Amino acid sequence: MSRTAAGLLALSLVMMASPASTQPAVRPFMRPVASAKSGAPAWFGLRLPGPETDPKAGPLEAAAPLLPARLATFASGPMDPVLSGAAIRQDVATIVGFSHQSRAAGDYLWGRVTGRPAYDTTIAWAAEALRRAGLSDAHLEAFRASDVNLPLQGEIRLIGTEAMGAGSRDIVLNSAMVGGDGPVDGVVTAPLVYAGQGLDADLAGRDLKGKIAVIVATPDPSLYAATPSNRLTAVMDAGAVGAIEILAQPGNLKSFDRDRHGCGRRLCFIVGGEDGFFLQNVLGEAAKAGRAVSATLSASSETLDRDISNTVATLPGRTDRTVIIVAHADGWFGGADDNASGLAVMIALARHFARQPKLERTLVFVASAGHHSAGANGVRAFRARHEEDYLAKADLIVNIEHPAQSAMMRTYVERRNDNFGSAMVAASGDLSKQIAVNNRAPFLIDLWRQGIACFDLDAQRFVDQALPGDLNGFSDLKSVPQTQMIASGAVYHTSGDDLYSVPPEALERAARFHAHLVRAAANATSDLLRGADVTSAKACPPTP
Repeated sequence: MSRTAAGLLALSLVMMASPASTQPAVRPFMRPVASAKSGAPAWFGLRLPGPETDPKAGPLEAAAPLLPARLATFASGPMDPVLSGAAIRQDVATIVGFSHQSRAAGDYLWGRVTGRPAYDTTIAWAAEALRRAGLSDAHLEAFRASDVNLPLQGEIRLIGTEAMGAGSRDIVLNSAMVGGDGPVDGVVTAPLVYAGQGLDADLAGRDLKGKIAVIVATPDPSLYAATPSNRLTAVMDAGAVGAIEILAQPGNLKSFDRDRHGCGRRLCFIVGGEDGFFLQNVLGEAAKAGRAVSATLSASSETLDRDISNTVATLPGRTDRTVIIVAHADGWFGGADDNASGLAVMIALARHFARQPKLERTLVFVASAGHHSAGANGVRAFRARHEEDYLAKADLIVNIEHPAQSAMMRTYVERRNDNFGSAMVAASGDLSKQIAVNNRAPFLIDLWRQGIACFDLDAQRFVDQALPGDLNGFSDLKSVPQTQMIASGAVYHTSGDDLYSVPPEALERAARFHAHLVRAAANATSDLLRGADVTSAKACPPTP
């Protein structure tokens, strides 16, 4: 796709005036630079980077797809309406709304961040929702969170000088997010040096001492699995005084993943695809002209030391043996899939089972804190408090985390020369999930097989034993069976993880399957949960 900025603007205006058109609107992300009064144009004549991608619209080119998501279809017969996708999505919208209150308040790292007011609102809402569902003992359990480091401010400012062209003024990259484990504080001004992917081959012979290194990584498909990984450590160890990691992703999303990329407490930033494209191009133009581009990196943070809470509630069974159901309540940015969807599905399960005959085992529901914040792990706090009761009697732990995001794909026709690859659009199915059963019990594996065969779950075709995510707090508790499905897609831990990315059909698939799983497990023998042989079910179960 090669068009002038004027052509792009004209096409956008035409599309806006023609709502019946079947072609997606083209959104230029960088405004044209006005010609300088004299000499070379400002910033080498490149279009300047634009704003952060609107989180409510996301990085998709078409806000209103013409084709539907894959329908949630199940066996005939009456189904509990509290497990409908439309009903659950209303709760997701409420939870995401708490995140947007944080954004409206001006929080730099916005969302349901543990230790901040939006999280407190969310966890109190979860307790009230469970009480209204009929779990009268729903309550908050406070614990002390210490050494929780959160960024308060971060900025990448490219310094405009006449060497970049007459009239070049400072540019602030709007998608920039400080990374690291924190606290990250300080200011540094230095020349930028492009270091490719930050691999040893890229760094060989390259002088990074006293410089700000710029590297690029590809989310594959997300921050959780960026390629290559952990290269910020290498460039900082090579003497860089700061680092900028470009994420090769659509749009201009803000992304935050704490220290997964290896910066520690140094000045490292992540920028989105559109800011990154501009940065790569301006460094290229400057290199051809024999000039250097400098930038100022600045960041400040806070360290929290305060009480925070989990929500815990029980639904008594015929025995005091337990099935523990966990969903973390915190989330960065909108956190629609991560983990408003999981929390909303868990609450729907509580409503459902509160209306049903008693199960054999007691259900324990935990809305946990601090999944995203070191020093505030809600699962570990729950474990410390209930080691001698709920956990001592536990026959299964089920984690509900990221269960319902729409699959996304690159378009085949919307080619771009102003970003990394083609535009991103929603697909009809759900994001495929990792499935894990820590003890590989055949009974539990067969339940997941039924999830795919009878409830249309999208998942990998292998069953892992390792359980990434909120179950890390139980990872050494080998004696208790644990299981989950979890995913991390293109908008994982970004400002694009918002309500648009979680369709009601995906929520309904997840909710109705988890209702089947919990019912089957809560009424199963301990031998089956702990690994006894079982014959696979031949027929699909009645739909909850």
